[in-house]
Amino acid sequence: MSPHNGITPFYFGLPDKPLFGCYHKPRAGRDRQCAAVICQPMGHEYINCHRALRHLASRLADAGFPVLRFDYYGCGDSAGEPADGGIARWMKDISAAISEIKTWTSLSDVCVIGVRLGAALATLTAVQNGGFESLVLWDPVVEGRGYLQELLSLQKEMLRFRPKPIRRKCLSGFIEVLGFPLSNDLCSELEKINLLQISKKPARNVLIIRSCQSGDEGALEGHLNQSEASTTGDLLDIPKVWLPTVDGSLLVPNKALQSVVSWVSRIHA
Repeated sequence: MSPHNGITPFYFGLPDKPLFGCYHKPRAGRDRQCAAVICQPMGHEYINCHRALRHLASRLADAGFPVLRFDYYGCGDSAGEPADGGIARWMKDISAAISEIKTWTSLSDVCVIGVRLGAALATLTAVQNGGFESLVLWDPVVEGRGYLQELLSLQKEMLRFRPKPIRRKCLSGFIEVLGFPLSNDLCSELEKINLLQISKKPARNVLIIRSCQSGDEGALEGHLNQSEASTTGDLLDIPKVWLPTVDGSLLVPNKALQSVVSWVSRIHA
């Protein structure tokens, strides 16, 4: 397909299981020797973060980085049904996205940027693949069990303030979280995620962005420092962009975008 405003939508990956991606062409004259791949969150968090991540990709492209945003298998505009998705499948998708942008650009260095569950998936993929050059973790899901409880609590809270829905048949083996089906198998996979248990360095350079002070923001940074990764923590006064807003607007936290672009530009000067 032809590009629009420097953005080219396309499909990649296996012919029978294509993934949807958007390639952001870097601004002419500011070419960097590094590409970027953005790993999005899951479910309603994907919807709420979409605008912010599109703006992030555009800013990185303006700074000279070729960028690929993509949808996991069974999510968004990629092939597959929600039941087909899973942690192992999505980690393969991240690897496929990295390979794809290397093919597009002929660059060997890739900075992987993940938000929420996307950050956890990026970290696990990095460890599995032997480590990345750089990794950005924006409000990462550190412990899957707690993340799953957050989702279930949010769903319960939402139901308190909405009229009782028309009774409908539920899919066997699924629960619903803010309009998105979550399979029992995926719940089991999520519960096994714990980034504080990884034993290998996920990247040479890591930036961790936190949008709120939870008391444990230093735990992951400290753990990654022990793995000899050069880790930077940035606690910012910004909204939790993955949560629904009262008026349904999609937020773009400029402080976070500036932090990411500045850090990536410095690491890959």
